[in-house]
Amino acid sequence: MPPFAIFAQPISQLGKDTIPSGRKVFIDNIFLIGNKKTKDRIILRELSIEIGNSYSFEALEEIIIADRNKIYNTKLFNEVEVAILELDYDKVDVIIKVAERWYLFPIPLLDIIDRNFNDWWVNQDADLSRLIYGLSLYHFNMRGMNERMTVTAQFGFTKKFEVNYSMPYIDRSQRHGLSFSAKYLEYNNLHYKTEDNNRVFVETEDLLRTTLGFGVSYTLRNSFYTRHSFGINFNKNNVADTVLQLNPNYFGTGSNEQNLLKLRYSFDVDKRDIAAYPLDGYSFSIGIDHTGFGLKNSVSRTSFQTTYAKYFDLKKGFYFNSLVSVNLSTPPDQPYTLLSGLGFSNRLVRGYELYTIFAQNYFLNKSTFKKAIFRGSTKWKGMPLEQFQYIPYALYFKTYVDFGYATNTENLEGNARLSDRWLAGAGFGLDFVTMYDFVIRAEYSFNNIGESGFFLSLSSDF
Repeated sequence: MPPFAIFAQPISQLGKDTIPSGRKVFIDNIFLIGNKKTKDRIILRELSIEIGNSYSFEALEEIIIADRNKIYNTKLFNEVEVAILELDYDKVDVIIKVAERWYLFPIPLLDIIDRNFNDWWVNQDADLSRLIYGLSLYHFNMRGMNERMTVTAQFGFTKKFEVNYSMPYIDRSQRHGLSFSAKYLEYNNLHYKTEDNNRVFVETEDLLRTTLGFGVSYTLRNSFYTRHSFGINFNKNNVADTVLQLNPNYFGTGSNEQNLLKLRYSFDVDKRDIAAYPLDGYSFSIGIDHTGFGLKNSVSRTSFQTTYAKYFDLKKGFYFNSLVSVNLSTPPDQPYTLLSGLGFSNRLVRGYELYTIFAQNYFLNKSTFKKAIFRGSTKWKGMPLEQFQYIPYALYFKTYVDFGYATNTENLEGNARLSDRWLAGAGFGLDFVTMYDFVIRAEYSFNNIGESGFFLSLSSDF
């Protein structure tokens, strides 16, 4: 089974032994089947093939594989099947059959506030008071145009009310898009400093911090695989005197208020086969942003980020992938709220999940070698909702090696142990991949400060 068959049905086999080398075929028509809600033009936007063009048969098969993956990567469909129907020796139709996902999810929200499961389980002693709960309403593919809206009401450790709405295409050429966001957050529990590369929290019954934020972004998709994004965000933050007494540099403004206006530009190239769990291809991103612009009670920071990831299909079920990421920012002296670095999301050296290494400048390299143990799919015939009947699944065994280096942040003594030194981690584990892009990673890692442990994550390596 080809690697992409985890997510998509294989192309119809056409008896290659009977097809003369160099045969050219004419695309007479393209038929779409199964898109009950999704507009035809959303699918056709992803196709390199065009009606009326001729292709060598060998090239057509390769193009169709790439086009099928692009359709799947819209995240609108559970299954994508492409078949070639021969009308004549030199004339074919292309048939694209899709099975749409469920697009409206009112999902009860239950999560932890900490950076990852391991941070919560070990550093916070699995404290249930650190849970967040509420309700998130996800509406994908609104109007059949791949528009997306998310509304979240969150309570518990942190209160949050947030709305996000994106329109990937606002023009007939389907090149220009817009997205909007608004949020309001309240904190009664707040991390305000770091000790021994761990965040330290303060908890009171009083309100410690509020954040009100708005954002808008514009995207230009001028080809199948590249995107330019321009964004502007404004956050208004207020904090209690209690926090400033514990950390006078928490906001860096000398007051209880912080106003942050941020402009960002990014350029992305994504030629991965399946974005949710890539096995072949590559991705590249570069971004620059500036925060400040002379607002009252503001601070100034300029940062630059770039990431390159390459995925190799070594055949016979073996795969290798590697990522390199660099982050630079200036000036070096920043308030606590603008600090970033290693240890957040997947920006970490595996084996160091329990630590944060705040750094204005850091380098990260992650490499994974894996073998598919099994892959397949099944139909849950007893499920009344068609959108949940198709269940793909795959299990991979892997081994990995990561390296990272993070320069220490000025005036942050509790960050010194793991900064300004090379960090290394290695280990082995299992990845389980299933429906709706769901990934479970179970890993046992060793690091170069003599520690080891079992770590659980709910996302791909990178």
